Amino acid sequence: MSTERADGWGMYDDFRGYRVPDEDALSNAIRTATVVLDANVLLSLYRYNSATRDDLLDILRRLGERLWIPHQVMREFWRNRLSVIVNRGASTKQVLDAFSKSQRSLIDAIDQWARTTAVLNRDRERLISMAGAMYGELNEAVEAHAPASVGIAGGAMGEEVLKQLEELLDGRVGAAPAEQEWRAAIKEGAARVAAKVPPGYLDSEKADSSLPEGAAGDYLVWKQSVDEIRRRGGDLLIVTGDVKEDWWWRYQSEVIGPRPELVSELFGACNAQLFMMRPTDLLRRSHVLHVHVNEESIDDAERVGREVSGSWTPVGVISLLERLDAEGWEHADVIREAATLGGRIPREVIYEVCGYGDDRMLRGFTRPAARITRDLQMEGIVAEGVPPVLTPLYEGGVKAIAFEIPAEVVTIVRDMRKRVRCRLSMNLRPTSPTLACVPIMRVVRIRGSGALFTDSSRALVRVQLDDRLMALRHRLRQAGLYRLLQQVVVLLNLCAKASWGMRHFFRIGISIPLRNRS
Repeated sequence: MSTERADGWGMYDDFRGYRVPDEDALSNAIRTATVVLDANVLLSLYRYNSATRDDLLDILRRLGERLWIPHQVMREFWRNRLSVIVNRGASTKQVLDAFSKSQRSLIDAIDQWARTTAVLNRDRERLISMAGAMYGELNEAVEAHAPASVGIAGGAMGEEVLKQLEELLDGRVGAAPAEQEWRAAIKEGAARVAAKVPPGYLDSEKADSSLPEGAAGDYLVWKQSVDEIRRRGGDLLIVTGDVKEDWWWRYQSEVIGPRPELVSELFGACNAQLFMMRPTDLLRRSHVLHVHVNEESIDDAERVGREVSGSWTPVGVISLLERLDAEGWEHADVIREAATLGGRIPREVIYEVCGYGDDRMLRGFTRPAARITRDLQMEGIVAEGVPPVLTPLYEGGVKAIAFEIPAEVVTIVRDMRKRVRCRLSMNLRPTSPTLACVPIMRVVRIRGSGALFTDSSRALVRVQLDDRLMALRHRLRQAGLYRLLQQVVVLLNLCAKASWGMRHFFRIGISIPLRNRS
């Protein structure tokens, strides 16, 4: 503000971002503001059932000329469209394959039972026929709800979603920025990501990706939207399926509104108000535009919202850690240690956990975890919208000072340890930091906060180790001997792959698979 009012300022004058819009303000935004759709909203048209898709498209048509799509959104739509289509088909195939495998197992069981009980052949065949009919009904039910083929090879011809989008977005997509402007925006976006300025800083792992914009994608969407409001005037309503904290003001699990920094930035640049909604919010307020929406459509949009902007689940976290371990990456230990430390692991601790030398750089450190996360997403094990499992944190320089894991990953790792905590009774004294005569099959990884043992059924058992060992580790660090002893442990682990013996836990634990015992 350039001038001071005689009667002073109000509580929101310099803190506009903290005013939570009421229902009247949100309804007015739907009626009057420029409405920008994020790429995930357009892509979710492939994820919705047909009724939900039609309801949302009816709302978008009512917006008329106020609907606008930034050029970066369109770029991301075309980049990700086919993978969304393939993922939907893949999930259906997984279910049908599971049915087929289960049916074969059931038939084998019936055959085995018939042979051992001397059942008549006609009775055996009748049971097999009943099983086939049951699985046939299951297959038909799944296929009835499966997405129809969209003709990937055929392009837009005959593809209903593309046809409707082509009509809806005609003349409403922003032009591509000039090359110099594009480069400058990418540079600015990268700087904002490094400084954790919203939006988009949670995409920092994309900085080393093959994407032309690197980690600046969300910033490009934001900048192009702000530029359009500067040209048009009026307020801005962003509809997005992204619920990460680099767009939204959140308190714990509650979404309050747009990030206050974004509200202030838009007001300072355009004297305009920022509103944000998720697709479910827009569907619930369809009456503002005199559009009737079925309650089932809102439920379906909520389902897709959970899928696209999902959080990490125990199954997802365990799958990620297991694959990192299986490929020999130290990142699984880094994630476990970060959970022990409350979600943030300093750079120097990463070097200790991984046994890196002082000359080792951490550029590209997040790539293995990001790659495996994408693989798990393709398999339907991890939701598409999960936050990166490892996010670098910067403080004015080019080197990451620490890495952060999502809060739900911290909770999952800790809860997993609580659920499976026990002491091994075989040859392990409660006060001893050694484990003797354990059948060693393969030493997998040095742990940072406890020993995790894995048997052939992948059940996890955590050994709570002696407090004296933790004190020993602390003294070793103080004496500067910890890294040297780490290397000794590595050599011991190599020997353990081919022999039986005692394990001294120089780090707080060691992870090994256990043989089943009869």
